[in-house]
Amino acid sequence: MGRPNRKWQLLGVAGILGLIVAVCLLTGPGWQDSPKKTTPKGESAGNGPQTSQPPQGSQANLPVELKDGIGRLGDPAAKVSIEVYFPGHGSCGNETADFAHRVYLANKGKVQVLFVDFDSPKGAEYQGKAGLHCSGLAINGKQQFEAHGAGGKKQTVDMSSNFGDRWGDKEFLSALDVVFEQKYGKPANHKLPPSEITGPGHGSIKSGAPPEATKAAKNGGGA
Repeated sequence: MGRPNRKWQLLGVAGILGLIVAVCLLTGPGWQDSPKKTTPKGESAGNGPQTSQPPQGSQANLPVELKDGIGRLGDPAAKVSIEVYFPGHGSCGNETADFAHRVYLANKGKVQVLFVDFDSPKGAEYQGKAGLHCSGLAINGKQQFEAHGAGGKKQTVDMSSNFGDRWGDKEFLSALDVVFEQKYGKPANHKLPPSEITGPGHGSIKSGAPPEATKAAKNGGGA
């Protein structure tokens, strides 16, 4: 057998070199594993943008600073005390606290308001001593009253829930009048200032003074 033609030898070498170059190109940077995608702050992998969670702790919108879970607004010597019981870890008591504040502003000098966060040790202790166990309002330690509703009809007012759940302005003010008549000899002022809370209200009862109560106040029926 004779020696291979030099031309074919050169073609063979060129072919091998071409194969090597092709392999290098195929395994180069363009075909390497894609670099790891960094997850932007505020997103979780595969879930898209995530909203930041509010800090834990008392989140209720209150007009007074709490000390050990309890805060007082008004004169401690006032004969009528409104107690606001709420869980401080969330904002579900905002409308109730706002309503109590509005009642206070309309009856300054005659009403004090106590805000009690029953998620706190001191607040839970205070609520327990009062014999109460729910969110809501109390007047001089009571959450249930027999009061006169529309047309003078007697009704039971139960405030062991948040504003708008089972009671609203009309029910509360009728119960407040019972206590005011006992302590001051005349009903409370029903003409409340507007709510400071914007957006949809809590429950189905709209915040604001009842029309008949406002009319009575204008005619001298308020305190």
